[in-house]
Amino acid sequence: MYRRDQQSDPAPFSLREKIMGFLIAGSLGFTAWSLGGYDDLELHIFLLLSLLTLICSIIPFEPLPWSPGALFNLKQNLGRLLKLPFFWFSFSFLCYILMQAINPSILQVHGENSWWVESISPPFSNHFPSSVRSDYSEINAFRVLVTHASAFCLAIGIFVGIQRRGLLLFALWAFILSASTMGFVAILQEFTNTQKILGVFESVNPNFWGTFVYRNQGAALLILNMLVCGVLYFFYGRRARNALRRGGPHFICCFFLLLSFGSIWLSLSRGGIILSFLLIAGFILLFFIGSFKNAFSSQRLWQLGTAVFVLILGALFIFQFTNFKQLQSRTSQLALSISDYSSDSRMLTSKATFDMAKDRLKYGWGAGSFRYIFPIYQRNYESIWYHYFHKKNGWMGRKYYEYAHNDWVQFLAEYGVVGCVPLGLLFLYLLYKSFVKLRHFPFIILFLLLALSLIFLHNFFDFIFSSPSYWVAFWGIMALILRLLQLESKTYIKA
Repeated sequence: MYRRDQQSDPAPFSLREKIMGFLIAGSLGFTAWSLGGYDDLELHIFLLLSLLTLICSIIPFEPLPWSPGALFNLKQNLGRLLKLPFFWFSFSFLCYILMQAINPSILQVHGENSWWVESISPPFSNHFPSSVRSDYSEINAFRVLVTHASAFCLAIGIFVGIQRRGLLLFALWAFILSASTMGFVAILQEFTNTQKILGVFESVNPNFWGTFVYRNQGAALLILNMLVCGVLYFFYGRRARNALRRGGPHFICCFFLLLSFGSIWLSLSRGGIILSFLLIAGFILLFFIGSFKNAFSSQRLWQLGTAVFVLILGALFIFQFTNFKQLQSRTSQLALSISDYSSDSRMLTSKATFDMAKDRLKYGWGAGSFRYIFPIYQRNYESIWYHYFHKKNGWMGRKYYEYAHNDWVQFLAEYGVVGCVPLGLLFLYLLYKSFVKLRHFPFIILFLLLALSLIFLHNFFDFIFSSPSYWVAFWGIMALILRLLQLESKTYIKA
């Protein structure tokens, strides 16, 4: 039996806390409007905001930086940083990518109308991690390093510098409002048949969704938004139940969750639709389990009736505007891929990428090297090397892949086993920190683990983590949720 400490969070926010709150909220809110984070400007904005967040988490503002009290606070902050396993795992991974970046063993050479790669003598040794020397504006190891540094500096700043739940909730709500607005704008763009992103930006892919060039990445960000909405629904519901309150913000979370699901459904992203459907089904199951535990309470019956009404209303809205002809076409394509999965293009791409990984299994080919090395292995599979098969002329055209459509295999190909160890430890850290809170927050953690499982499954057949915007949002959101649960558990003491 636990009761909440009513004396928690009594003091007003300090200047440092306010600055950190706006930096984190700005970073996460910007992920929905940064066009995937692929351009230099957006990527460097992420890096700037993340570095400022990390600096603010360590350097005290009050009292004055040169006062004895500030030095004491600085030591405390540095102590928290050095005791944080996430810091050491991410620091090791970033150092590994830096080693790859400064030790290139392959050079991209540009011709008049094409390019190719050539082996070069690495500055250090062939026995160290290496990469492909290429243009930063396209992609190379230094650019990938910036992407990872942006995500991990933001997460470390949250773990180290945030001691108040109000700031965490503020940042989570900023992400919910931003991502939900993006999802709604995507629906409006679909209804108005907009040919440009936000009516302004040209898209290399006609099947964009919201502000994302690739609809699978737009759907993935909305699934992440569903994760946040579900977690906060159970979080606020738990608070309301403990305080014997009937209402609360959790029903607003339910609305945004349904809006995100509706946007994913209309995007016609096959993976997004299936995984978001499983996620919302898990949410409904956990909701009813929680409701029937107190089914005869008038408060719980009122909540149950409201939620059922919102679900029905949301379902009617979604089906009202669904293009069933296109949905049937996408479903038929998926059924064909499943029935003949061995010759499916994404399966063959994963096979070719694994072939690529096996040749440099220890250290990998280098961060950002996939698009430069993959053609060497792609040519072994005709159906993904050529565009189409002509009855008279045979195979024709040439396909160009920038991503493997399988993040996990691409990680192995680029970072090797050695590089995947610290990266894997970061994911294991998230799972471990989630499991240890299962006893205190069973519904929140079960929903979080379900969402993480679906996200990791999504990465097996899409290039979700390749989007800098999504990568920053993922680690920022995970840090916020885990830190929130850590602080919340401290406010409940045994009765």
